[in-house]
Order: sequence, then C-alpha cells, then structure tokens
Amino acid sequence: MSFYKWLGEDSLKNRNLYYKLNIIFGLFFLFPVFGFIYFAYKYDILTDKFVPIFFMIVLVFSFFGFVILKNLFDKIKNISEKMADSFIADVAEDPLKTGADELQNIIQSFTNIKNQFATTFKQLEKKGSEISILKELSELCYVTFDPEEILYVALERSLMLTNSDIGSVLTLEKTETKEFVVKASVGLGEYVKLGDRIKFETSIAKYAVINKSPLIVKDVEKDRRFGRINLEHYGTKSFVCMPIKTSNEIVGVLTLSRKDDNKEYSQDDVEVLTPLLSNAAFTYENIRLLKENELGSIQLKSIERIFKIINSSFRDSELVQAILNEIHTVVPFDIAVVMTRDENMPEFLTVSDLMATGTTSIAKGDYYSLRGGVLEKVLKQESAIIVDDKNFPDEEPEMGDTASVPNKLEKDLFAKSIGGSC
Repeated sequence: MSFYKWLGEDSLKNRNLYYKLNIIFGLFFLFPVFGFIYFAYKYDILTDKFVPIFFMIVLVFSFFGFVILKNLFDKIKNISEKMADSFIADVAEDPLKTGADELQNIIQSFTNIKNQFATTFKQLEKKGSEISILKELSELCYVTFDPEEILYVALERSLMLTNSDIGSVLTLEKTETKEFVVKASVGLGEYVKLGDRIKFETSIAKYAVINKSPLIVKDVEKDRRFGRINLEHYGTKSFVCMPIKTSNEIVGVLTLSRKDDNKEYSQDDVEVLTPLLSNAAFTYENIRLLKENELGSIQLKSIERIFKIINSSFRDSELVQAILNEIHTVVPFDIAVVMTRDENMPEFLTVSDLMATGTTSIAKGDYYSLRGGVLEKVLKQESAIIVDDKNFPDEEPEMGDTASVPNKLEKDLFAKSIGGSC
C-alpha cells in the first residue's frame, strides 16, 4: 500500500500550497517537537540547563525555516495566478481551467503554451508556404507570356495548398450560347480534356459565376441545389468552385476535389485560395490584354501596308497576292480563294485568284456552282459566315435535301480541313 493510499487519495489531491505547507510543517516540526517534549518529560532530561536553550534554538530555526518555505510557496502561488490570469489568457484560444493545486496549474500552463506554440508554428509554416507560392506565381509572369500556363500553374498550386488531387480551370466564353472552356486539368484523365466545352446552364460551376463568390459543397448528392449523382472520376462528393475574378469581370472558375472521402472542404480552404486566385487572375488578365494589344498593333500595321499596296503600282493578280500575303500574317490559313461572279452565269463563281500553302485541287479559272451551298448564303446575307467541322456534313445528304448539299468547291475548302470562313 502506497503512502498516498494510506493517507487517502483525495487528502492532497487538488489542495493548495498552504494546505500542503501545513502538512509539511506538521510532519517535520510539530510531531518531532511533541515527541521530544514527551520523552524529555518521561525521562526527566529537562533538568539539564542546556536542554531548554537547545529546544528554544530548534524552535527559532524551525520558525525561520517555516517563514522561508512559506515565502517560497507564496512566490509559486503568485506565478501560478499570473500565468493563469494574464499570459495564458492572451495566448491560449480556450480559457485555462485552473484548480486549487498551484503546481499543477503551472504544469498545465506550460503544456498549453507548448501546444499553442506548436499550433502557431504549423500556421506560420502554412502561411510561409502560401507566401512562397504567391511569390512564385508573381515571378512567373516575368518569364512567360502564355496566359494558359498561368492558369495551369495556379491550378497546381491550389491543389498543393488544399491537399487536393483533382481539379480544373474553366474560362468563360461570353458567346451566344455562353460556355465554359477547359484550359487546365489535373487528375481527370480522359474524362475532361483541354479545349472541351461545357454548357454554362448545366454546369455547377455557373453558381460561382452568378453569385460571384466561392461555392463550397459538402455532399453533392444531398445538396438540394443540385441533387445529382456524383461521378466517380470527380473523386469525393465534396468539392469547391472558386471564381477567378479580375477587377471588372469573372474570367473563369477553379474547381477542386479530393480522392479521400474523409475530408471535406471548408471556409479555411477558400481563405487560402483567395489571394492565390486574385494574383493569378490579375496576371492572366494583364498577359491577355498585352497579347490583344500586340495583335491589335499587328493588325493595324497590316492594314496600313494593305492600303499602301492598294495605292501602289500593283495590279490584278499581283495586287491580290500581295494583299493575301498581308492577311496571312494576321490570320494564318492553308488556302485562300478569291472568286468572282459572272453576270452572264449568275449561278456560278469563277476562281480569279488563290493562295495555298500546300497542294490543292482548286485551280485558277475553275467554275463552281452556287446552288444550295454556303457560298449562296454568303451572297444572300452579304455577311461573313464561319464554317466549322461541327456544322459541315461529312456524309452525303438524302435526295431532295438541296439546302445542305455541299458543292465541289465547298468540299475542297471545308470538308478536308477543320473549318474556314467566307
């Protein structure tokens, strides 16, 4: 049986220092003194004149020892109270739970300080990592003029900061149909590829654009706003959509998700991503505007040269070829055909001139029919038409469907290439 069990488990537990001081004083002073008095009286040793003097000296020194010990305990008590009332209250997030035992309070205070410093150190490391990533992204704008590379780097750094595995960056194209275009993707493999178009109305990312604020989803299947089944390649049911905002508009959306089902996104992730995406959006917009300015300057210079060519001594085919060369510097093409309409044969076009970077079956002086094709629409509308591979039929139409029948020229121009304009 231990001493504390013999004395009683709760006799000294959660007791203050003064109580313990009295116990110590009793054990080291009172009991020995009473024992000495008992034996002195029993064996009659007080008759010696030096014994009372010695006894008085023992009492005096014991008293001084008690006073010194009491002062020491007072200092310990004051330290405990100050640490609990002032320092810990300012440092610790939660209030310190103190008891009657001052020494235990001091130990608890130091434990809280250690835990708080460990938490603060981790936060400082995280903030340092965030600042380092922001600095890296800021420096990247000096070494690249590719806006899509900026978006990809921003996606990589976002995945790193939030411990995510899957993500994509979608830019918003404000056309008639209003679509998202995939500019960067990580972890989605063949399901989402660069250049893929996603309809604005059917995409969850639209809420980040409409509300102009981050969208945090804990469970896409339980969220009443969506109520859709989560696709396996998107990872967990929890994800976040962050708008990529410039000073004037939203240029795109960043989406992130994880493969770990035990982790959900929170407001802390949004706060981490906000400065990164603000910096990325600013850099992206600056590079994009710079490119637009450079392209505008090239176009303006090309127009100036075209006017000079028109006012030069060039004539006929030489004039057309010079103009097409200038157009090619601004709008790269594989083949350009200049056709004229003969008043005597209004249903046909004549190839008056052409420029091609490779071999072509079209020759100068060839005649082509206008009926039921894109060229006829251009002449009727008197405006440009862009033809892409989605709008141009690959197979021969059924009999009687003359409106969509591509003639020989249109097949040579459009069917064998990705697209064109006229």
